[in-house]
Amino acid sequence: MNKAEYDIVVVGSGAAGLSSALAARSTGARVLVIEKAEVLGGTTAMSGGCIWAPGHHYIAQQGVTDNRESVLQYIRSVSPEGWHNTDEALWTAFVDTVPKVLHFLEELSPLRFIPNNDPDPYAESIGGMAKGRNVSARPLPLNILGGWADLVRKPTSSIWLTYEEIVDNHFFSNPKNWALKYAPRLFWRSLRKIRTRGNSLTIGLLKGCLDAGVEVRIKSPARKLILTDGSVTGIEIERDGIPERVIVTSGVVLASGGFEWDPEMMARYFPGPVEWTASPSTNTGDGQKMALEAGAHLDRMDQALIMGTTPVRYEGTLQGQPAADYFLPHSMIVNRDGRRFVNEKQMNIGLAFNERDKETGIPVNLPAWRIYDSQFAKKYPHALPNKKIKNNFYQAGSLQELGKLIGVHSENLADTARKFSEFAKRGEDRDFGRGKSIWDNNRGSDPNNKPNPTLGTIDQAPFFAMPFKASFLGTKGGPRTDETAQVLRPDGSIIEGLYAAGNVMANCFGSKGVGAGTTLGPCLTWGYIAGMSAATNKIKGE
Repeated sequence: MNKAEYDIVVVGSGAAGLSSALAARSTGARVLVIEKAEVLGGTTAMSGGCIWAPGHHYIAQQGVTDNRESVLQYIRSVSPEGWHNTDEALWTAFVDTVPKVLHFLEELSPLRFIPNNDPDPYAESIGGMAKGRNVSARPLPLNILGGWADLVRKPTSSIWLTYEEIVDNHFFSNPKNWALKYAPRLFWRSLRKIRTRGNSLTIGLLKGCLDAGVEVRIKSPARKLILTDGSVTGIEIERDGIPERVIVTSGVVLASGGFEWDPEMMARYFPGPVEWTASPSTNTGDGQKMALEAGAHLDRMDQALIMGTTPVRYEGTLQGQPAADYFLPHSMIVNRDGRRFVNEKQMNIGLAFNERDKETGIPVNLPAWRIYDSQFAKKYPHALPNKKIKNNFYQAGSLQELGKLIGVHSENLADTARKFSEFAKRGEDRDFGRGKSIWDNNRGSDPNNKPNPTLGTIDQAPFFAMPFKASFLGTKGGPRTDETAQVLRPDGSIIEGLYAAGNVMANCFGSKGVGAGTTLGPCLTWGYIAGMSAATNKIKGE
């Protein structure tokens, strides 16, 4: 077996992994990044690229102010009950560190950030804000990576607009209008191979790492952590199919993502249907499994980012791409009984889709369906289901017929649509409050739709339906860590030499995102914390 030695090995090349590697390398550590896939960037490269970064240094441009205590009050007020007992220290570490991370990345990489106008999803809560806590990476040309350019993971979408251009301008409600306006810049970006969103974030992070001297390998899966007297002193990996033993002097950082593509783990923690998964198929829980073998305490394994998606062909299979169609006017979501069960416009819609029977663990609201009428089809033809994908598009002349076609209680469906239409005419959803919050009215709505930018009647034939799948963008459970990203055992003691960041760790925010970008913001931040911690904590006896 081949042998090598580094100060730090980072497992995974998404935002958490590359942030960790760059942070560690900035201290002078010898750093190796290993990536299981044939391309780099993980889920980050496929993402929309929004980063929840309260306290960022661009906030003055937005004409608002924020402070540390307001952020912490907000997190406490909207997080699941009781989580403050276990996660307060991690919340505090995140809030104190994330502004430093943005400065750090702009200093040591070509990354520059843009603020956007996303509100907090619970802006009305204590400490919430109508805007000022979100950024994304500015567009970057792919070619700055030279020979590494072809190794950046491609996204599922080919629309090269920034997050701000899409969200701040209500792009989804009128793409033709904005496409004409953006045509010159789209042409320029295409010509120069300029990328946006999660792809530009990946490009900037990778460029920073390469320029700093971080060694990066693809097709190099991690197999097993090496322990000496309970401390992690190395890792066994493969390199082009050849086993290699890598010794570390400071530690291993797990940043390998979730386990949403591992059937056994999903069946255990998320029983029921799992379709249109919206992440790399290499996210099979390798980091969680290795951590468990090393004695780690796995926690929050029932937490995940679940969203509404639309199916797309990616790497030869059907995967999910986050969708915006289901919260435009003239649309609603119903369960198999033909009843609404959620405010379709809320950010954390996945919580309702993951609501489970206490005895069986099976989702109680699935299968679910998106329902549209001809008004939706006329206003938003771009958002209609893809007819080319089997069992993805259904049409009927009446709601009763549509219900029979999709196996939903027909009369209930018709009654629900009548009730919803009355709400839309009044501009008030009295069942679930759709269109009432700052989030609902400022993100992804149609400002030209009156009297409520998120509501529209569903009463004009023909009627359409599309299945709403339980689509996972990433699980959020794994080894429990302390505020320095060191992995803990069940008794609370530290596993020396082992760190975790990103979706591989027990996420301190969990399924309930506290802001758009509650995945990427913590990924970058915990990656930075893990890298700095590992670089400054030499393994005893080494």
